[in-house]
Amino acid sequence: MNAPLSTQEVADGFAAGPRYFPHSLDIAARRVLMLDLPVETYLAESFLDDRLFRSGPRGGWLGEDDFLAMAGQLPAPTDAPGFIFHVGHCGSTLLSRLLAALGGFPVREPTPLRVLADARCEADKPWDPLGEARCRALIDAFVRSWARRPEGAATAIVKATSLSSGLAPDLMAAAPGASALTVRIPLPSYLAALLAPDEPSADLMRGARVRLSRLASLCGGDPGVRLHALSPGELAALSWLAEASTLAGLAQAEPGRVMALDFEGFLSRPGEILHAVAAHFGLPAAPDDAERSIASPIMSRYSKSPDQGFTPDDRAAQQAESAARNASEIAKGRAMVEGLVGRYEGLAGMSDWL
Repeated sequence: MNAPLSTQEVADGFAAGPRYFPHSLDIAARRVLMLDLPVETYLAESFLDDRLFRSGPRGGWLGEDDFLAMAGQLPAPTDAPGFIFHVGHCGSTLLSRLLAALGGFPVREPTPLRVLADARCEADKPWDPLGEARCRALIDAFVRSWARRPEGAATAIVKATSLSSGLAPDLMAAAPGASALTVRIPLPSYLAALLAPDEPSADLMRGARVRLSRLASLCGGDPGVRLHALSPGELAALSWLAEASTLAGLAQAEPGRVMALDFEGFLSRPGEILHAVAAHFGLPAAPDDAERSIASPIMSRYSKSPDQGFTPDDRAAQQAESAARNASEIAKGRAMVEGLVGRYEGLAGMSDWL
């Protein structure tokens, strides 16, 4: 059995690079789980979540104060990580892999983002588990830790989970030099993707409380939606609306730092748009480099499981089949979203997204 990581071991190597990775945040116990990850793991894995445990990395818990102290000794994130925020099921993992081929160092869906986003939706409530000062200290510490990268990498690029879009303003505030990409797909495409399996992902239900809470804030109060009464198409549509409206607000608030991307538009001009995205993140990639990345096997594999083939044509065929099979549920989802957008001023900016 591998010996667990010690606080001293992590402290000695934390500033040298991304090897010691803050995998989990336990708010109640005030501790952070650190894992010993080689650079190859960052590059290969689609998710830096509990699936990492399958490879048996060494790990150990640090007290939260120890983690904050270590992160506080790192340089302030003026050379900040970039961020990819997205609505989900919209090609964000593919973009992360393409950018990694151009010199970006990927940090894909670190678990603390989910934990902090969940806690953040309880801000200012009597049961807020963090409070403002502790929340901001943790966000700053994680942003500093994610900015670490191996020698030769131009910048770290954090691909967030879709559920954590509500945390985007806090992340951008913690890293004033950070640039962000927001990725979306139209509502019908999203619904077809989510409804392609026999049942929508259980992850939708797990994240529904956070998303509905965020949507209620955008609507200025109760939007009249009851989670238990939603059909699969309506549940998926609720997820899209919460994420899309959040990202639209971020792009409007930070026009100089946020680049908005429609994934279906990207597929029409992938080389040109990938080069523009790379430049947005400060990656030193020429147009020919972007074209070579597009021509590589990355574009013909399923990005979340690269051992499987999956081309843009496969994606289009899958969506067309799902759109036909799930036409009734897609119609329900679209009707619910159109009704909410037409009713609440806080969602008025979503008209163009429909």
